Amino acid sequence: MSHDDEVRKLRKKFAAARYPTFGPMLLGIRVQGFRGVADLNLDFTSPVTAISGLNGTGKSTVAQLAAAGFRQPPDHDWYRYYVKHFFPVSVADPEPFTVGAQVQYLYAADTDLGTQTVTVTRSAKSWSGQHRQPERATYYRGFAQFIPKVERRDLSIYGAANLELGAAISLDPTTAEHVGRILAVPYEHLGFTEVLATKKTATLAMAGRAGREYSENHMGAGEGRVLYMVHTMEQAPPKSLIVLEEPETSLHGDAQVRLAKYFVEVSLRRGHQIIVTTHSAAILGQLGRDSVVYLRRAPAGDVTATHGLSTYQIDSHLQREGRAPAGITVCVEDDFARCLAGEIFRAVDRDLLAGCAFLEIGGGQEIPAAVKLLRGAKVRAVGLSDGDMPHNGSDGVMTLPGNEPPEREVFAHPAVKSCFAEAPFEVDLDATLAGVADHHDFARTLAERLTMDEIAVVNVACRAYTAAHEPSDFAGIIDFVHKEVGDRR
Repeated sequence: MSHDDEVRKLRKKFAAARYPTFGPMLLGIRVQGFRGVADLNLDFTSPVTAISGLNGTGKSTVAQLAAAGFRQPPDHDWYRYYVKHFFPVSVADPEPFTVGAQVQYLYAADTDLGTQTVTVTRSAKSWSGQHRQPERATYYRGFAQFIPKVERRDLSIYGAANLELGAAISLDPTTAEHVGRILAVPYEHLGFTEVLATKKTATLAMAGRAGREYSENHMGAGEGRVLYMVHTMEQAPPKSLIVLEEPETSLHGDAQVRLAKYFVEVSLRRGHQIIVTTHSAAILGQLGRDSVVYLRRAPAGDVTATHGLSTYQIDSHLQREGRAPAGITVCVEDDFARCLAGEIFRAVDRDLLAGCAFLEIGGGQEIPAAVKLLRGAKVRAVGLSDGDMPHNGSDGVMTLPGNEPPEREVFAHPAVKSCFAEAPFEVDLDATLAGVADHHDFARTLAERLTMDEIAVVNVACRAYTAAHEPSDFAGIIDFVHKEVGDRR
Protein backbone atom coordinates (compact mmCIF):
# COMPACT_ATOMS: atom_id res chain seq x y z
CA MET A 1 0.00 0.00 0.00
CA SER A 2 1.40 3.41 -0.96
CA HIS A 3 1.77 6.19 1.60
CA ASP A 4 -0.99 8.21 -0.06
CA ASP A 5 -3.28 5.18 0.18
CA GLU A 6 -2.46 4.86 3.89
CA VAL A 7 -3.27 8.55 4.45
CA ARG A 8 -6.64 8.09 2.73
CA LYS A 9 -7.34 4.88 4.67
CA LEU A 10 -6.51 6.61 7.95
CA ARG A 11 -8.96 9.38 7.06
CA LYS A 12 -11.69 6.86 6.27
CA LYS A 13 -11.11 4.95 9.52
CA PHE A 14 -11.42 8.16 11.49
CA ALA A 15 -14.65 9.09 9.73
CA ALA A 16 -16.39 5.72 9.80
CA ALA A 17 -14.94 3.63 12.65
CA ARG A 18 -13.41 6.12 15.07
CA TYR A 19 -13.92 4.42 18.43
CA PRO A 20 -13.50 0.78 17.30
CA THR A 21 -10.19 1.62 15.61
CA PHE A 22 -8.63 4.23 17.91
CA GLY A 23 -10.52 3.96 21.19
CA PRO A 24 -11.50 7.03 23.27
CA MET A 25 -9.18 9.30 21.30
CA LEU A 26 -9.04 13.04 21.85
CA LEU A 27 -11.30 14.88 19.42
CA GLY A 28 -10.75 18.37 20.72
CA ILE A 29 -9.31 20.51 23.47
CA ARG A 30 -10.55 23.90 24.70
CA VAL A 31 -7.89 25.78 26.64
CA GLN A 32 -8.51 28.83 28.82
CA GLY A 33 -5.93 30.67 30.88
CA PHE A 34 -2.81 28.53 30.55
CA ARG A 35 0.69 29.96 30.17
CA GLY A 36 -0.22 32.76 27.82
CA VAL A 37 -2.98 30.84 26.01
CA ALA A 38 -6.03 32.86 26.96
CA ASP A 39 -8.64 31.06 24.87
CA LEU A 40 -7.92 28.38 22.28
CA ASN A 41 -10.14 25.84 20.53
CA LEU A 42 -8.29 23.04 18.79
CA ASP A 43 -9.83 20.01 17.10
CA PHE A 44 -8.14 16.71 16.35
CA THR A 45 -9.58 15.68 13.00
CA SER A 46 -7.15 12.85 12.37
CA PRO A 47 -5.51 10.14 14.52
CA VAL A 48 -2.17 11.74 13.57
CA THR A 49 -1.95 15.45 14.34
CA ALA A 50 1.04 17.73 13.77
CA ILE A 51 0.85 21.03 15.65
CA SER A 52 3.01 23.72 14.06
CA GLY A 53 3.60 27.44 14.52
CA LEU A 54 6.21 29.93 15.57
CA ASN A 55 7.97 29.68 18.91
CA GLY A 56 5.83 30.88 21.79
CA THR A 57 2.45 30.12 20.21
CA GLY A 58 1.48 27.40 22.68
CA LYS A 59 2.43 24.17 20.91
CA SER A 60 3.96 22.59 24.02
CA THR A 61 1.08 23.83 26.16
CA VAL A 62 -1.41 21.98 23.96
CA ALA A 63 0.76 18.84 23.76
CA GLN A 64 1.23 18.68 27.53
CA LEU A 65 -2.46 19.23 28.26
CA ALA A 66 -3.25 16.47 25.75
CA ALA A 67 -0.91 14.13 27.63
CA ALA A 68 -2.84 14.94 30.82
CA GLY A 69 -6.12 13.99 29.14
CA PHE A 70 -6.39 10.35 30.26
CA ARG A 71 -6.15 8.09 33.28
CA GLN A 72 -3.58 5.35 32.84
CA PRO A 73 -5.07 1.82 32.88
CA PRO A 74 -4.47 -0.05 36.18
CA ASP A 75 -2.19 -2.58 34.51
CA HIS A 76 -0.12 0.06 32.74
CA ASP A 77 3.41 0.40 34.13
CA TRP A 78 3.82 4.08 33.25
CA TYR A 79 2.89 6.82 35.71
CA ARG A 80 -0.03 9.10 34.99
CA TYR A 81 0.37 12.65 33.77
CA TYR A 82 -1.61 15.29 35.65
CA VAL A 83 -2.07 18.93 34.71
CA LYS A 84 -0.07 19.90 37.81
CA HIS A 85 2.98 18.02 36.47
CA PHE A 86 3.27 20.38 33.51
CA PHE A 87 2.09 23.57 35.24
CA PRO A 88 3.59 23.52 38.75
CA VAL A 89 3.13 26.52 41.01
CA SER A 90 6.38 27.64 42.60
CA VAL A 91 8.33 30.67 43.69
CA ALA A 92 9.84 30.76 40.20
CA ASP A 93 6.40 30.44 38.53
CA PRO A 94 3.74 31.71 40.93
CA GLU A 95 1.08 32.09 38.21
CA PRO A 96 1.49 29.57 35.35
CA PHE A 97 -2.26 29.87 34.77
CA THR A 98 -4.96 32.44 35.50
CA VAL A 99 -7.71 32.37 38.08
CA GLY A 100 -10.50 30.25 36.63
CA ALA A 101 -8.22 28.43 34.19
CA GLN A 102 -9.73 25.30 32.71
CA VAL A 103 -9.32 22.80 29.93
CA GLN A 104 -12.21 20.99 28.29
CA TYR A 105 -11.46 17.63 26.70
CA LEU A 106 -13.60 16.09 23.98
CA TYR A 107 -13.29 12.33 23.51
CA ALA A 108 -14.60 9.80 21.01
CA ALA A 109 -17.45 7.93 22.70
CA ASP A 110 -18.53 4.34 22.19
CA THR A 111 -21.79 5.44 20.56
CA ASP A 112 -21.54 5.73 16.79
CA LEU A 113 -19.68 9.02 16.27
CA GLY A 114 -20.65 10.50 19.63
CA THR A 115 -18.54 12.71 21.87
CA GLN A 116 -17.80 12.64 25.61
CA THR A 117 -16.80 15.89 27.32
CA VAL A 118 -14.79 16.29 30.53
CA THR A 119 -13.82 19.69 31.95
CA VAL A 120 -10.83 20.02 34.26
CA THR A 121 -10.89 23.20 36.33
CA ARG A 122 -8.75 24.82 38.96
CA SER A 123 -10.49 24.91 42.34
CA ALA A 124 -8.64 26.40 45.30
CA LYS A 125 -5.22 24.70 45.19
CA SER A 126 -5.97 21.62 43.09
CA TRP A 127 -7.43 20.52 39.78
CA SER A 128 -10.81 18.86 39.69
CA GLY A 129 -12.45 16.69 37.07
CA GLN A 130 -9.50 14.47 36.15
CA HIS A 131 -11.03 11.42 37.84
CA ARG A 132 -13.76 11.42 35.18
CA GLN A 133 -11.35 11.15 32.27
CA PRO A 134 -11.38 7.87 30.30
CA GLU A 135 -8.57 5.35 30.57
CA ARG A 136 -5.93 5.12 27.89
CA ALA A 137 -2.24 4.24 27.91
CA THR A 138 -0.44 7.56 27.40
CA TYR A 139 3.19 8.39 26.65
CA TYR A 140 4.68 11.88 26.59
CA ARG A 141 8.11 12.06 25.00
CA GLY A 142 10.03 15.32 25.01
CA PHE A 143 13.71 15.95 24.46
CA ALA A 144 14.68 13.88 27.49
CA GLN A 145 13.65 10.65 25.80
CA PHE A 146 17.13 10.50 24.38
CA ILE A 147 19.88 12.53 25.98
CA PRO A 148 23.45 11.34 25.46
CA LYS A 149 24.59 9.52 28.60
CA VAL A 150 27.64 11.74 28.91
CA GLU A 151 25.37 14.74 29.54
CA ARG A 152 23.62 12.89 32.36
CA ARG A 153 26.88 11.69 33.94
CA ASP A 154 25.48 8.20 33.51
CA LEU A 155 27.25 5.27 35.14
CA SER A 156 27.80 3.70 31.70
CA ILE A 157 30.22 6.57 31.01
CA TYR A 158 31.75 7.46 34.35
CA GLY A 159 31.65 3.92 35.69
CA ALA A 160 32.78 2.35 32.42
CA ALA A 161 35.84 0.67 33.91
CA ASN A 162 33.71 -1.29 36.38
CA LEU A 163 30.71 -2.15 34.19
CA GLU A 164 29.19 -5.57 34.10
CA LEU A 165 26.67 -6.66 31.48
CA GLY A 166 23.34 -8.03 32.62
CA ALA A 167 20.31 -9.34 30.76
CA ALA A 168 19.98 -8.52 27.06
CA ILE A 169 16.67 -8.04 25.25
CA SER A 170 16.44 -8.00 21.47
CA LEU A 171 13.89 -5.76 19.81
CA ASP A 172 11.23 -7.58 17.85
CA PRO A 173 11.87 -7.69 14.10
CA THR A 174 9.09 -5.19 13.33
CA THR A 175 10.63 -2.51 15.53
CA ALA A 176 14.12 -3.08 14.19
CA GLU A 177 12.83 -2.98 10.61
CA HIS A 178 11.10 0.37 11.11
CA VAL A 179 14.12 1.94 12.81
CA GLY A 180 16.36 0.77 9.98
CA ARG A 181 13.96 2.04 7.32
CA ILE A 182 13.60 5.50 8.88
CA LEU A 183 17.34 5.94 9.26
CA ALA A 184 18.23 4.04 6.05
CA VAL A 185 20.65 1.91 8.08
CA PRO A 186 20.94 -1.90 7.57
CA TYR A 187 20.95 -3.03 11.18
CA GLU A 188 21.78 -6.64 11.97
CA HIS A 189 20.62 -6.32 15.57
CA LEU A 190 18.83 -3.83 17.85
CA GLY A 191 18.02 -4.23 21.51
CA PHE A 192 18.71 -3.20 25.09
CA THR A 193 21.23 -4.46 27.63
CA GLU A 194 21.29 -4.01 31.39
CA VAL A 195 24.59 -2.70 32.74
CA LEU A 196 25.72 -2.75 36.35
CA ALA A 197 28.39 -0.81 38.24
CA THR A 198 28.82 -1.25 42.00
CA LYS A 199 25.22 -1.20 43.26
CA LYS A 200 23.70 0.82 40.43
CA THR A 201 22.05 -0.35 37.24
CA ALA A 202 21.18 1.25 33.93
CA THR A 203 19.88 0.23 30.53
CA LEU A 204 21.71 0.81 27.27
CA ALA A 205 20.35 0.58 23.77
CA MET A 206 22.51 -1.69 21.63
CA ALA A 207 22.91 -1.97 17.87
CA GLY A 208 24.78 -4.18 15.48
CA ARG A 209 25.72 -3.49 11.89
CA ALA A 210 28.57 -4.34 9.57
CA GLY A 211 29.63 -7.05 12.01
CA ARG A 212 30.15 -4.57 14.85
CA GLU A 213 28.16 -4.20 18.06
CA TYR A 214 27.92 -0.82 19.81
CA SER A 215 25.87 0.87 22.53
CA GLU A 216 23.92 4.11 22.48
CA ASN A 217 27.01 5.81 23.88
CA HIS A 218 28.32 5.59 20.33
CA MET A 219 25.06 6.47 18.59
CA GLY A 220 24.28 9.82 17.05
CA ALA A 221 21.52 11.85 18.71
CA GLY A 222 19.12 11.31 15.80
CA GLU A 223 19.79 7.57 15.74
CA GLY A 224 19.13 7.23 19.45
CA ARG A 225 15.94 9.32 19.33
CA VAL A 226 14.44 7.25 16.51
CA LEU A 227 15.26 4.00 18.29
CA TYR A 228 13.54 5.11 21.49
CA MET A 229 10.56 6.69 19.68
CA VAL A 230 9.85 3.64 17.56
CA HIS A 231 10.37 1.32 20.53
CA THR A 232 7.79 3.33 22.48
CA MET A 233 5.18 3.14 19.73
CA GLU A 234 5.73 -0.55 19.03
CA GLN A 235 5.71 -1.74 22.65
CA ALA A 236 2.85 0.53 23.79
CA PRO A 237 -0.54 -1.17 24.15
CA PRO A 238 -2.78 -0.86 21.08
CA LYS A 239 -4.82 2.34 20.90
CA SER A 240 -2.39 4.35 23.03
CA LEU A 241 -1.86 8.11 22.97
CA ILE A 242 1.68 9.08 21.97
CA VAL A 243 2.69 12.74 22.40
CA LEU A 244 6.03 13.72 20.85
CA GLU A 245 7.78 17.07 21.09
CA GLU A 246 9.67 17.99 17.90
CA PRO A 247 10.57 14.44 16.83
CA GLU A 248 12.56 15.80 13.87
CA THR A 249 15.38 16.95 16.16
CA SER A 250 18.79 15.76 14.91
CA LEU A 251 17.28 14.04 11.83
CA HIS A 252 18.14 14.94 8.25
CA GLY A 253 15.34 15.74 5.79
CA ASP A 254 14.89 12.30 4.23
CA ALA A 255 14.73 10.65 7.65
CA GLN A 256 12.09 13.18 8.71
CA VAL A 257 9.99 12.24 5.67
CA ARG A 258 10.24 8.53 6.48
CA LEU A 259 9.46 9.19 10.15
CA ALA A 260 6.24 11.01 9.20
CA LYS A 261 5.25 8.13 6.95
CA TYR A 262 5.85 5.77 9.87
CA PHE A 263 3.51 7.82 12.07
CA VAL A 264 0.69 7.24 9.59
CA GLU A 265 1.51 3.55 9.19
CA VAL A 266 1.78 2.75 12.90
CA SER A 267 -1.39 4.68 13.73
CA LEU A 268 -3.28 2.70 11.11
CA ARG A 269 -1.74 -0.62 12.15
CA ARG A 270 -1.90 -0.27 15.95
CA GLY A 271 -4.70 2.24 16.47
CA HIS A 272 -2.50 4.83 18.17
CA GLN A 273 -3.36 8.51 18.34
CA ILE A 274 -0.15 10.44 17.71
CA ILE A 275 0.23 14.13 18.50
CA VAL A 276 3.49 15.87 17.59
CA THR A 277 4.74 19.42 17.82
CA THR A 278 7.00 20.28 14.91
CA HIS A 279 8.64 22.97 12.81
CA SER A 280 9.49 20.48 10.06
CA ALA A 281 8.05 21.10 6.60
CA ALA A 282 9.32 17.62 5.68
CA ILE A 283 7.05 16.04 8.31
CA LEU A 284 4.07 18.27 7.61
CA GLY A 285 4.30 17.59 3.89
CA GLN A 286 3.76 13.85 4.40
CA LEU A 287 0.53 14.23 6.36
CA GLY A 288 -2.99 14.78 5.13
CA ARG A 289 -4.45 18.27 5.46
CA ASP A 290 -6.71 17.07 8.26
CA SER A 291 -3.56 16.20 10.25
CA VAL A 292 -2.06 19.71 10.27
CA VAL A 293 -2.91 22.38 12.84
CA TYR A 294 -1.18 25.76 12.80
CA LEU A 295 -1.06 27.96 15.90
CA ARG A 296 -0.65 31.67 15.55
CA ARG A 297 -0.45 34.42 18.14
CA ALA A 298 -2.32 37.57 17.14
CA PRO A 299 -0.91 41.02 17.96
CA ALA A 300 -3.31 41.24 20.93
CA GLY A 301 -1.84 38.02 22.33
CA ASP A 302 -4.68 35.61 21.57
CA VAL A 303 -3.72 32.25 20.04
CA THR A 304 -5.79 30.84 17.20
CA ALA A 305 -5.70 27.41 15.56
CA THR A 306 -6.07 26.99 11.81
CA HIS A 307 -6.90 23.47 10.67
CA GLY A 308 -6.27 21.71 7.38
CA LEU A 309 -3.96 24.29 5.85
CA SER A 310 -0.35 24.19 4.68
CA THR A 311 0.36 27.17 6.88
CA TYR A 312 4.00 26.29 7.38
CA GLN A 313 4.40 27.68 3.86
CA ILE A 314 2.61 30.85 4.90
CA ASP A 315 4.80 31.01 7.97
CA SER A 316 8.00 30.95 5.90
CA HIS A 317 6.45 33.59 3.65
CA LEU A 318 5.65 35.89 6.54
CA GLN A 319 8.92 35.59 8.41
CA ARG A 320 11.33 37.39 6.14
CA GLU A 321 13.71 38.77 8.72
CA GLY A 322 10.73 38.98 11.04
CA ARG A 323 8.71 41.27 8.77
CA ALA A 324 5.60 40.67 6.73
CA PRO A 325 6.23 40.85 2.97
CA ALA A 326 5.54 44.09 1.14
CA GLY A 327 3.22 44.38 -1.85
CA ILE A 328 0.39 41.91 -2.52
CA THR A 329 0.29 38.22 -1.69
CA VAL A 330 -1.76 36.15 -4.13
CA CYS A 331 -2.74 32.71 -2.87
CA VAL A 332 -3.13 30.06 -5.56
CA GLU A 333 -3.46 26.30 -5.49
CA ASP A 334 -0.27 25.13 -7.19
CA ASP A 335 2.54 25.92 -9.59
CA PHE A 336 0.34 25.78 -12.69
CA ALA A 337 -2.16 28.24 -11.22
CA ARG A 338 0.72 30.53 -10.24
CA CYS A 339 2.06 30.57 -13.79
CA LEU A 340 -1.38 31.22 -15.29
CA ALA A 341 -2.14 34.03 -12.85
CA GLY A 342 1.28 35.55 -13.49
CA GLU A 343 0.77 35.58 -17.25
CA ILE A 344 -2.69 37.14 -16.82
CA PHE A 345 -1.21 39.89 -14.68
CA ARG A 346 1.63 40.36 -17.16
CA ALA A 347 -0.80 40.74 -20.05
CA VAL A 348 -3.10 43.24 -18.35
CA ASP A 349 -1.17 45.10 -15.64
CA ARG A 350 2.58 44.56 -15.63
CA ASP A 351 3.03 46.99 -12.73
CA LEU A 352 0.65 44.96 -10.59
CA LEU A 353 2.67 41.82 -11.30
CA ALA A 354 5.86 43.55 -10.16
CA GLY A 355 4.34 44.11 -6.72
CA CYS A 356 2.99 40.57 -6.27
CA ALA A 357 4.25 37.54 -4.41
CA PHE A 358 2.49 34.28 -5.25
CA LEU A 359 1.96 31.72 -2.51
CA GLU A 360 1.08 28.13 -3.44
CA ILE A 361 -1.34 26.76 -0.86
CA GLY A 362 -1.65 23.24 -2.26
CA GLY A 363 -5.44 22.89 -2.14
CA GLY A 364 -8.18 25.10 -3.54
CA GLN A 365 -10.47 24.55 -0.59
CA GLU A 366 -7.82 26.01 1.74
CA ILE A 367 -7.31 29.27 -0.17
CA PRO A 368 -10.03 31.26 1.70
CA ALA A 369 -8.55 30.23 5.06
CA ALA A 370 -5.07 31.20 3.87
CA VAL A 371 -6.29 34.64 2.78
CA LYS A 372 -8.01 35.14 6.12
CA LEU A 373 -4.90 34.12 8.03
CA LEU A 374 -2.64 36.43 6.04
CA ARG A 375 -5.02 39.36 6.37
CA GLY A 376 -5.10 38.75 10.09
CA ALA A 377 -1.33 39.30 10.01
CA LYS A 378 -1.89 42.65 8.26
CA VAL A 379 -0.75 41.31 4.89
CA ARG A 380 -2.50 42.54 1.76
CA ALA A 381 -3.70 39.23 0.36
CA VAL A 382 -6.16 37.83 -2.16
CA GLY A 383 -6.88 34.37 -3.48
CA LEU A 384 -7.35 33.01 -7.00
CA SER A 385 -8.98 29.58 -6.99
CA ASP A 386 -9.15 27.04 -9.81
CA GLY A 387 -12.18 27.08 -12.09
CA ASP A 388 -13.65 23.96 -10.50
CA MET A 389 -13.65 25.72 -7.07
CA PRO A 390 -15.75 28.80 -7.92
CA HIS A 391 -15.64 31.94 -5.78
CA ASN A 392 -17.35 35.27 -6.39
CA GLY A 393 -14.89 37.48 -4.51
CA SER A 394 -16.94 37.85 -1.33
CA ASP A 395 -14.34 36.05 0.80
CA GLY A 396 -11.33 37.69 -0.79
CA VAL A 397 -11.11 34.92 -3.40
CA MET A 398 -11.90 35.09 -7.11
CA THR A 399 -11.85 32.26 -9.67
CA LEU A 400 -9.36 31.88 -12.50
CA PRO A 401 -10.84 31.75 -16.03
CA GLY A 402 -13.10 28.85 -17.01
CA ASN A 403 -15.06 26.22 -15.13
CA GLU A 404 -12.35 23.56 -15.12
CA PRO A 405 -8.99 23.19 -13.36
CA PRO A 406 -6.52 25.50 -15.14
CA GLU A 407 -4.59 22.56 -16.62
CA ARG A 408 -7.70 21.36 -18.45
CA GLU A 409 -8.73 24.90 -19.37
CA VAL A 410 -5.34 25.80 -20.83
CA PHE A 411 -4.37 22.59 -22.63
CA ALA A 412 -7.84 22.30 -24.20
CA HIS A 413 -7.64 25.78 -25.74
CA PRO A 414 -7.20 25.81 -29.56
CA ALA A 415 -4.39 28.38 -29.38
CA VAL A 416 -2.38 26.18 -27.02
CA LYS A 417 -2.94 23.11 -29.18
CA SER A 418 -1.79 25.08 -32.21
CA CYS A 419 1.29 26.34 -30.38
CA PHE A 420 2.48 22.84 -29.51
CA ALA A 421 1.56 21.46 -32.94
CA GLU A 422 4.00 23.85 -34.62
CA ALA A 423 7.80 23.88 -34.61
CA PRO A 424 9.81 23.44 -32.50
CA PHE A 425 7.43 21.15 -30.56
CA GLU A 426 5.34 19.40 -33.23
CA VAL A 427 3.20 17.29 -30.91
CA ASP A 428 -0.51 16.52 -30.92
CA LEU A 429 -1.80 17.56 -27.50
CA ASP A 430 -5.01 15.56 -27.77
CA ALA A 431 -3.12 12.37 -28.60
CA THR A 432 -0.35 12.97 -26.04
CA LEU A 433 -2.74 13.62 -23.15
CA ALA A 434 -5.52 11.21 -24.12
CA GLY A 435 -4.46 8.54 -21.65
CA VAL A 436 -3.65 10.89 -18.75
CA ALA A 437 -6.50 10.77 -16.23
CA ASP A 438 -5.15 13.24 -13.66
CA HIS A 439 -4.89 16.80 -14.98
CA HIS A 440 -2.05 17.46 -12.54
CA ASP A 441 0.05 15.11 -14.73
CA PHE A 442 -0.61 16.92 -18.02
CA ALA A 443 2.46 19.15 -17.94
CA ARG A 444 4.76 16.40 -16.68
CA THR A 445 3.63 14.00 -19.42
CA LEU A 446 4.13 16.62 -22.12
CA ALA A 447 7.52 17.61 -20.68
CA GLU A 448 8.71 14.00 -20.81
CA ARG A 449 7.56 13.75 -24.43
CA LEU A 450 9.41 16.94 -25.37
CA THR A 451 12.46 16.35 -23.14
CA MET A 452 11.83 19.68 -21.42
CA ASP A 453 11.56 20.89 -17.86
CA GLU A 454 7.98 20.73 -16.65
CA ILE A 455 7.91 24.40 -15.61
CA ALA A 456 9.06 25.41 -19.12
CA VAL A 457 6.10 23.54 -20.64
CA VAL A 458 3.74 25.25 -18.20
CA ASN A 459 5.12 28.68 -19.08
CA VAL A 460 4.75 28.07 -22.83
CA ALA A 461 1.17 26.86 -22.43
CA CYS A 462 0.04 29.68 -20.15
CA ARG A 463 1.65 32.32 -22.37
CA ALA A 464 -0.05 30.93 -25.48
CA TYR A 465 -3.35 30.85 -23.63
CA THR A 466 -3.23 34.46 -22.42
CA ALA A 467 -1.94 35.73 -25.78
CA ALA A 468 -5.07 34.33 -27.43
CA HIS A 469 -7.30 36.56 -25.28
CA GLU A 470 -7.99 40.26 -25.16
CA PRO A 471 -6.89 42.06 -21.99
CA SER A 472 -10.56 42.86 -21.34
CA ASP A 473 -11.20 39.11 -20.93
CA PHE A 474 -9.20 39.23 -17.70
CA ALA A 475 -10.23 42.69 -16.51
CA GLY A 476 -12.57 41.27 -13.89
CA ILE A 477 -9.73 39.46 -12.14
CA ILE A 478 -7.41 42.48 -12.21
CA ASP A 479 -10.13 44.84 -10.97
CA PHE A 480 -10.92 42.42 -8.16
CA VAL A 481 -7.30 42.33 -7.00
CA HIS A 482 -6.97 46.13 -7.01
CA LYS A 483 -10.22 46.52 -5.12
CA GLU A 484 -9.43 43.92 -2.50
CA VAL A 485 -6.01 45.32 -1.66
CA GLY A 486 -7.21 48.91 -1.65
CA ASP A 487 -5.36 50.13 -4.76
CA ARG A 488 -6.75 52.94 -6.84
CA ARG A 489 -6.52 52.60 -10.60
